[in-house]
Formats: sequence, structure tokens, C-alpha cells
Amino acid sequence: MGAGFVAALVASLAGAWGISEVFGLPHSLNHRLKDAPGFYIIYTVAHVLGALVVIASIDLVQLTIDVEVMNAILLPVVLGFLLSLEAWVLPPQFRMRGSYRYLVWAVSGLVMAFGLYTLITVV
Repeated sequence: MGAGFVAALVASLAGAWGISEVFGLPHSLNHRLKDAPGFYIIYTVAHVLGALVVIASIDLVQLTIDVEVMNAILLPVVLGFLLSLEAWVLPPQFRMRGSYRYLVWAVSGLVMAFGLYTLITVV
């Protein structure tokens, strides 16, 4: 139960921080409410929506499974973009080299294959 509370706090804070970052709002717990109202509103709304999902008696186990399936389906796209960015956009001194690069690409390819397999079995 403690891990669930920590995860709820981390996920809602990360979401509020990301949304505030996108819209150029101040986003830090170091700011007071009057200095970063948008951040705190987003943070509060995330908790309220989470509580409403629990109160609405939605099957949380099925919801968790659906989220994990969605994660597996979207993971190949995200990994593909990350590997592409690493290969083409990063300055040469920061790119992966040698056997480490091939290992990362192989493991990423395996993860992508499993994600695509999940897509095929779900659809």
C-alpha cells in the first residue's frame, strides 16, 4: 500500500511537471501556490481523477492490464525514435560506440519484437 501511495505521488508530480513544462508554466514544489498555481491545479486534478476512477468501481486489474498492453504496443515506436535520435541527432562524442551500441540495438529490437507480437495477439 505504501508503494502505491509513493507511485501515485510520483506519477502525478511527473505528469504535472511535464504538462507545466509544455505550457511554460512555473513547475516546482519549491514554488508557493501563488507562484505556480497551474502546476498545483494540474497536480490536484490528477489526484482527483485518480480517486474518481477508484470510486467509480472500475475493474482496476483490467485497467492495469490494458495500460500494460498499451505500453507494449507503443514501446516499439518510442524505442525506434530514441534509437533514431541517438544515431542521427546526438553529437558524435555522445553516441554509443562499439559492442555496447550493438547490444543496445539488439535488446531494443527484441523488446520491439515482443511489443509487435503483443499487438498481433491483442488485435
